[in-house]
Amino acid sequence: TESFPQVTDRSSAEHERGQMRTKVYQLYRTVMMPEIFYPTAFIFILNATPSTGSAWFYFYSSKPPLGLGFTAEFLGTINVVGSVFNLAGVIFFQAFLKRVAFRPILIWGTIVSTVLGLSQLILVFHWNRAYGIPDWFFCLGESAIQSVVGWVATMPIIVMASRLCPDGMEGTMYALIMSVNNLGGIVGSQVGAVLCTYLGVSATNLDKFWLLVFISNASSILPLLLIGWVPAGDPQLAEKLGEDEEERS
Repeated sequence: TESFPQVTDRSSAEHERGQMRTKVYQLYRTVMMPEIFYPTAFIFILNATPSTGSAWFYFYSSKPPLGLGFTAEFLGTINVVGSVFNLAGVIFFQAFLKRVAFRPILIWGTIVSTVLGLSQLILVFHWNRAYGIPDWFFCLGESAIQSVVGWVATMPIIVMASRLCPDGMEGTMYALIMSVNNLGGIVGSQVGAVLCTYLGVSATNLDKFWLLVFISNASSILPLLLIGWVPAGDPQLAEKLGEDEEERS
């Protein structure tokens, strides 16, 4: 009488493992569909370009002439301004760009972000002072504009991630795509850290900080070479992918 529950439990466990293998296989097959694989790969590559990371903190907080000598309070103010204008970027996208195709927004958003990023060299070389623009004012203005443009360029990725989710796997696929997005950001941070070490940029040495800023921002435009991996428009891909999945099964 004691062996019957054990057999039942073993059978139930095998059934659950079988279901898990089936779901994993279905997820793998779905991810490998060209309609999903290539846009997801583009999202990863777009975020995997090197970032300056903590090097900006060194430049902001170090005392002149090494850095700008900003206080912790002002650095917090920069973050607050950036957060407020992040919301402004989302509102702007929702109001004016939500019906625009993915590619134009990603192309122009990336180009404008790259140009704005390269404009940070003005601050690094203190060229703004020649025109009477204080460092603190330039930083706040740059943070505000970059935040708006950054989120306008980010929103298509979030929308595209939701469009790529086939019926019945919405939650799993969205989580997977956004995890790939976050993984790209982690890779970009690590590449930036390696580049920072290679250039010798540290809290006490900012001689080649300008080169780090240039490389990090200039390289962010390179993923546009693969813009063909992104859907040309905003098709309701969920319905299409659901039909394709039914045909394959």
